[in-house]
Amino acid sequence: MPKNTNLFRTLSVTILLSLGCIAIAFTIQNQANLSVNSCSYLDPISVDIFATIFAIFLICEGFWDILRYKDYVLKRQFTKSIRVGLGFAILTIHIMQFIHK
Repeated sequence: MPKNTNLFRTLSVTILLSLGCIAIAFTIQNQANLSVNSCSYLDPISVDIFATIFAIFLICEGFWDILRYKDYVLKRQFTKSIRVGLGFAILTIHIMQFIHK
């Protein structure tokens, strides 16, 4: 199998997984916006800032690992795709909380 095919499959799965994580996080956070009892809105803004920085780190580090090991098959890269997806979910939640504050 050509090297580019492995990278294309891995990036495709990563992007689809990330979009799914963003959609789920957005839906959950949007429902929390309707409830004033959400305790995360009481946290200081520094929590959202640090969580955003951490999420960006997860996304960048995950993509970097995917590109560094671009010859690996999807099965060996899947945990990196999950890492990127979770980073996007964290980023989505904390951006929405930051906007709400």
